[in-house]
Amino acid sequence: MNQTAIGLIDVQRGFMPAEEGQRLETHGFGELPVPEGEQVIPALNRLVGAYAAAGAGVFTTQDWHPHVTAHFSDQPNFTTTWPKHCVDGTPGAELHPGLVLPGRHIRFIKGFEPLERGEDDLSYSGYYAEDPTTGHSLPDWLTARDIKTVILGGLALDYCVGETALDLRQKLGLEVIVALDGTRGIAEDSNASMLARFEEAGVLLSTTEALVNQLEAQAA
Repeated sequence: MNQTAIGLIDVQRGFMPAEEGQRLETHGFGELPVPEGEQVIPALNRLVGAYAAAGAGVFTTQDWHPHVTAHFSDQPNFTTTWPKHCVDGTPGAELHPGLVLPGRHIRFIKGFEPLERGEDDLSYSGYYAEDPTTGHSLPDWLTARDIKTVILGGLALDYCVGETALDLRQKLGLEVIVALDGTRGIAEDSNASMLARFEEAGVLLSTTEALVNQLEAQAA
């Protein structure tokens, strides 16, 4: 497990339905919600708990946008511009409070550049995320740990999870597995398109149940 990492992509309040925030009586939910986004939490907690106990590394990514950036628009096109969400230091940028993380995990942020053009945005992929303390990138961390396999979940499948998976596979040559019950997408068409890109790139699909069973079988 020393060469395996679990990546939790943008499991943030702003990407969760507003109803989840109402249920928890917590601010920041519903800014740019992914349908059923809150349902990834139990699967991700099970995955992280099992793999962290076995020695796998764990990292998170978070959108951490400035207040003023071309990534946002009052009239978003939902392609290069979006409603304001996950602004640095605000409740919407924080992780879902139900997410259980090990003490030794590393946090990366992305999308913190004040863009002049939405087309220049690199925040969709965790490949470009950085440790805010050291400035080291996610690829730096993966390489330093000699990671060979990355298991991903989070939000959203058809955007940030998918783009991260493709970049780690195509740019770093890693084995990348997406836990399908640990992610949700925004729309059926874009989900299907992303899954087709996965197949072409060699990104693998699995479930939390299968991954944990595999881990337990290896330990037996």
